Amino acid sequence: MKAIAATFALLLSTSLHAYAQTAPTQNPSGQGGQQGQQDEVTRDGLWDGRLQGGNYIVRCNSIIALSKHEYISDGVARVVEVNLTLNSAQVIRFYFLEPVKVEGSSMITAGQQALDRARGAVEQAAGRVSNTLTEPKVVKNYPASTHAHTVEFVLKEEAKLNALFGSLERSLRTGQGRIWKE
Repeated sequence: MKAIAATFALLLSTSLHAYAQTAPTQNPSGQGGQQGQQDEVTRDGLWDGRLQGGNYIVRCNSIIALSKHEYISDGVARVVEVNLTLNSAQVIRFYFLEPVKVEGSSMITAGQQALDRARGAVEQAAGRVSNTLTEPKVVKNYPASTHAHTVEFVLKEEAKLNALFGSLERSLRTGQGRIWKE
């Protein structure tokens, strides 16, 4: 009986030790997960974002503030947005958007259905021309909304926006350069 108990204790301690070595690390934002291939530390003090819609490079010590928030736009789209505040007139926005899903509201449901139909038609037509045309793009309506001094990037997945925010937060807190790839 003592041999079985000793064997069980040995197996348990070995399992816990192995788990401790493979458990996900905690990033400074307190969210679990590993950095993976998207986030590479550099020594140049620059945060270098390589996104589907373009590239953005900023000196880490130029970032004054970083924010992430969520809102509903025009009752039809849920937007999760990351903003950088710099010591300049330029505004930097990274965002993810999706149709809002609220039960019981016929106005929002109609708007969502129209959005879904439009997205489906655009993706179907664009897919016949080029695979990259179905990637989300920032839309600016000139001259009504010129977004003067605003640099915007839209990301296709909320998880990638969260990873981008984590990378920026680590650079802001440490001053360490990073290359982040979408």
